[in-house]
Amino acid sequence: MQTNSAVVEDFAQHNEERRSSAFQSEVAHYLERHPATQYIDILLTDLNGSFRGKRIPVSGLKKVEKGCYFPASVFAMDILGNVVEEAGLGQELGEPDRICMPVPGTLTPSAADPEHIGQVLLTMLDEDGTPFDVEPAMY
Repeated sequence: MQTNSAVVEDFAQHNEERRSSAFQSEVAHYLERHPATQYIDILLTDLNGSFRGKRIPVSGLKKVEKGCYFPASVFAMDILGNVVEEAGLGQELGEPDRICMPVPGTLTPSAADPEHIGQVLLTMLDEDGTPFDVEPAMY
C-alpha cells in the first residue's frame, strides 16, 4: 500500500504529464496554423495591468512548458516600473525568482505582428507549486 506522500507524488507526476502533453499539443496546433512565427512573447500581468515579460525565439517555446522564472517583485512595481520596496517583494527578500507556467489556451498571435510573433500568458507559482498569492490574475 502506498503512503500518502507517494500517492501525492504519483498524482503530481500524472498531473504534470497531462499538463505537459496538453501544452505540447497546443504548441503543435498553433505552429501548424501560424508557421511563419519567429518569436513568442511570454507575459505576466502586473498589479497595474501592464504586461511584463520576455521575447523568446519560437524554438524555445516547448521549453516554456517546464516553466520559466520571473522575479516576484514584478507584482510590486508601480506604474513606472519601479519596485515598491514597502510591498516586501524586492531587495529585502533579495529579488527572489518564482517559477511561471503557461496558462492553457492562451497561446495566440500577437496584435503587434500576428504573422511573426505569438504570445502566451504565464501564471506565477509559489515555492510549493500553489498559485502565488499576490498575483492579480488567478487562472
